[in-house]
Order: sequence, then structure tokens, then C-alpha cells
Amino acid sequence: MNMTKAITTTIEMVTYRLKADKTSADLAATHGAVNEFLQTQAGFLYRSSSTDDSGLVYDIVYWQTLELAQAAGEAFMAHPAGQALVALTDENSIIMRHMLAETEAAGEGGCSNAA
Repeated sequence: MNMTKAITTTIEMVTYRLKADKTSADLAATHGAVNEFLQTQAGFLYRSSSTDDSGLVYDIVYWQTLELAQAAGEAFMAHPAGQALVALTDENSIIMRHMLAETEAAGEGGCSNAA
């Protein structure tokens, strides 16, 4: 009998653009504090951030559950790290999505490159 555990991993994908007077260096300066905040949150698994050729930023965070992602999101907006990041963004460009993972796999070492 094959009993597979239900996947509860939630992927949070936020896309946004920086304000016209902000730079990628300004954004990079927030990564350390944002990552430190996330690492203190229940259910946090992994974060990556990248910017495409058009300047659209993709901030992707993996959480154990949707409920834990939502709780962390509320705390993030009240935290100095969250406020510093939001201050850089064109707020009209922010789109946040939460999706339940449909399948999961990790290579040898998992997500060991997380910084």
C-alpha cells in the first residue's frame, strides 16, 4: 500500500518593480535583513530573489503551509526589514501569489546554497 504524505508546501511569489530612483544595489542592501527576518519565522523553508531583463523582481519564498506564510507576511510588513524593502518598490507594481506545490524534488544537498 503506497501512502504518500499530502504536500502542504506553499510557494509565495511576489513580483514588483523598483521605484525609478532606486537601484539594484539598494535592493541588494536589503537582502541580509530580509533573509535574517525570514529565518526566524515558523515554517520558513527557502528564499530566492532575481530580476529579469525588464527590471521585474521575482521574490520567491517556500513555506511549510499557507497559514505560516500568511502569518509571516503580516509580521514582515510591521518589521523594519519589510518596511525597508517596501520603501524601494513601486507599490502599484506589487503582485503577491500563494500557490500549493503540486510536486517537490530536491537535488543532492537540497537547498544548501541558500544564503
